[in-house]
Amino acid sequence: MKAVILIQREICEIFKIMLLNDELKNFEEKGIITLKEILNKDKCDELVAKVEKTRNWSKDLFRSEEDVKLDPQMTKTNPGRGVQNLAEEYDLDFIEKNEHFKSCVNSLVGEDYEIILKKFVVGVPEDWIPRWVQNIVSIKLNGNLGSYIKKDFRNVSYFRGIDYHMDLIDHPGQIGDYITVYVYLNDTDINMSPLHVIENSHHFGPTKFPHFIKNDGEDTIIYGPDENNHKKFNKQILTGNKGTVYFWSSITLHGTKPTKSDKHRISLRYTIKKNKNYKNKVLIDNILNNMNKVKGLDIMRDDIDLNSKNLTQLKFNKILK
Repeated sequence: MKAVILIQREICEIFKIMLLNDELKNFEEKGIITLKEILNKDKCDELVAKVEKTRNWSKDLFRSEEDVKLDPQMTKTNPGRGVQNLAEEYDLDFIEKNEHFKSCVNSLVGEDYEIILKKFVVGVPEDWIPRWVQNIVSIKLNGNLGSYIKKDFRNVSYFRGIDYHMDLIDHPGQIGDYITVYVYLNDTDINMSPLHVIENSHHFGPTKFPHFIKNDGEDTIIYGPDENNHKKFNKQILTGNKGTVYFWSSITLHGTKPTKSDKHRISLRYTIKKNKNYKNKVLIDNILNNMNKVKGLDIMRDDIDLNSKNLTQLKFNKILK
């Protein structure tokens, strides 16, 4: 019996390696990789249980309206590297030393890589959010709730939907020789704010947020640098079970709709960068080299006057007029 179990495990591992190789081949084209349930599910449950015990996950997380008016704190309210970061307090070797995780990262950015940031990201249900906060975030494309969260609880990031964006938005002036790794620690269905990713969107290179995007159908999007230069792309909605890991480039468009469920989603988000002294060519180099005259934008966002954009946005799922 033990021999049969060992053979089944070996077959499973071989199958996962084959899937990884197929995903890596597709990365240059699609800009995203999905590795389904590669992590130990019991370890995922244990980590979530530890995080759950750190606070009362409810309206108690939020500051009062009076406090916010007196001290708005609109910036630096998210975990940083070495700065109020719950993810750094746990042993995450079951993720970071996972054979498939490491193999994928090595292929994308090289064996000598740097984890710029890792943090927990929480999709927040509506019933946690005070009405006055809902009124504010309901008209913003960026659903980051950090400014409204009590200081003691800002060691994770809280979101109520966030529109299509590139992670390069956090690094203006760069061309994006790094990747985002997203780890589902819960089973995530369509109501739990799964990631929406636009395949191939990295081919246009860096573009400014909010982006020129229009819905084209259930599974396709019109996107481009502007209304005179655009084309049709496929989109993926990343529903998935705990232990599933996603990788995408810093210029792959993605976002989430607000959580419809009464369950919150706890995930881990990594930003991983190729070491500038690593000389071997890796997949992220191929992506950057294949784009024509890619330059980093000094200004990656312009949130002013969104209503004049007249574009379909993910968070609202309607045309802003």
